[in-house]
Amino acid sequence: MNRNERKILIIEDEKYLLEMYQSRFEKSGHQVLTAANGRTGLKLAQRERPNLIILDILMPTMDGFEVVKKIRADSQLKKIPILILSNLGQPDEIKEGLRLGADDYVIKTDLTPSELLEKAERMLDRRGASIKTKKRVLIIEDELDIAELYRAKLSQAGFEVEMADNGALGLRLANHGDFDIILLDMVMPALDGYQALKQLKDDSRTKEVPVLVFSNSIREEEINQALKLGARNYFIKSKVTPAQVIEEVKKILK
Repeated sequence: MNRNERKILIIEDEKYLLEMYQSRFEKSGHQVLTAANGRTGLKLAQRERPNLIILDILMPTMDGFEVVKKIRADSQLKKIPILILSNLGQPDEIKEGLRLGADDYVIKTDLTPSELLEKAERMLDRRGASIKTKKRVLIIEDELDIAELYRAKLSQAGFEVEMADNGALGLRLANHGDFDIILLDMVMPALDGYQALKQLKDDSRTKEVPVLVFSNSIREEEINQALKLGARNYFIKSKVTPAQVIEEVKKILK
């Protein structure tokens, strides 16, 4: 599917946000449909069969959770990808949206309109069988020289790479970046690797994403802790080369 042929339905009751998102998507060549409440949005989806639905939760006449339920119960609409975009960001609210059938759930304040556009396009690319996309790697590492080295080597190997220099930023990116694998340092500011790994594996949006952890520690208890928390592998920084890491990434993503 050509990107310019994509039809995106945005259901949002805040007029300013709706117009801002519509403008950004249309500038990128997408056909945009809009609705200011859940009931109107559902009728538009039934009539227009969009390629993607971006959906707020708190809306008049029918909230977003109810819209998701009705779309997933409709044989003509149930395969349309749904991205929830909401100010509601508690873990229980996110889990409920995903349980009902949304493909992803992001917090409004976490994304600029351009970042929302990028995320929507990645979702559509991954649904399009004829469109080949690069595998995405997130590097969470506070030592910039190490992070840059791995970014360069992974990019040369054909991967799309993003970086975060602390655990808190890494989690934010992981939750809306649709990454295929994460490389995670264990000693970082803001949020250490063990805390970040636990949150990644507790979050339904990221728990299936393989995580490779890196540390200077060779203590067996720390290695076991990382593996118990869900790391796919544990590398000692001084004993591994970028080439070995890239081979491991390729093996996991094959």
